[in-house]
Amino acid sequence: MTEIVSVKDPSLIKDIAAMADEIWHECYKGIISDSQIDYMVNNFQSEKAMKRLFDDGAEFYSIVSDGETCGYIVLEKEADSLFLSKLYTLAKVRGKGIGSAALKFVKRRALELGYPSVYLHVNKFNFRAIKAYLANGFKNERTLDTEIGEGFVMEDYIMRAKAE
Repeated sequence: MTEIVSVKDPSLIKDIAAMADEIWHECYKGIISDSQIDYMVNNFQSEKAMKRLFDDGAEFYSIVSDGETCGYIVLEKEADSLFLSKLYTLAKVRGKGIGSAALKFVKRRALELGYPSVYLHVNKFNFRAIKAYLANGFKNERTLDTEIGEGFVMEDYIMRAKAE
């Protein structure tokens, strides 16, 4: 059974950041360089970066399966739609429907908040994630290449799904 648990205690962000470090180094190996993985973890997935998001009002959730925390979600409220900033799971639980359950939760949360849709950014070469998003009702809207510093570029698709 998969549960999505709201994270209200900022001291728990440390545990999410540690999980992010593990997931990113496993998930993005072969998609982007090791130095870009390190840069992005430090700037976007670190405890400091996530605490900033938390303090700015982002919603944090732990994904729990069979009593074990196995992933995390971060949602940011924007003017017209909900931004799925982060959704990551540990390698050992991928392919078991946990990501799909998390995406269903995210689309339901968007509806609860009064948003017509939820959108996300996904690396153009993260084929496993793209396949999962497509299977869960997301559609590719456009591409977006973003310079993020130190010569690194994020090469993403912007995908969107209807809230439901």
